[in-house]
Amino acid sequence: MNDTQRQTVLAHLRDSLKAAYQQALDADTRLDALASENLAQFESVLKTGSGFTVEAVRFKPYVEELGQDLVALEASEAFAADLEPLARKLALLLQTLARFKATA
Repeated sequence: MNDTQRQTVLAHLRDSLKAAYQQALDADTRLDALASENLAQFESVLKTGSGFTVEAVRFKPYVEELGQDLVALEASEAFAADLEPLARKLALLLQTLARFKATA
């Protein structure tokens, strides 16, 4: 992958992460409302083994982990190898946020 392609991929990832961040804030607000009504009782937004190291009852910590992954990817010597797990995690988070929004 040449430098131009790499910068294009990084720009798309940044844009997707920005969208995920806003969606996570909206979802976390909804989860807070559900929790205040004792309707949000679970141990983690995503299951163990989802690729994330964080386990949280809100979405924002997952977005923060992706942000750290993106910073690491920008400096990575193994860009293609490091891109795949980040892309998989981002896709999972966006899918989960979309499902949550559809049901909340």
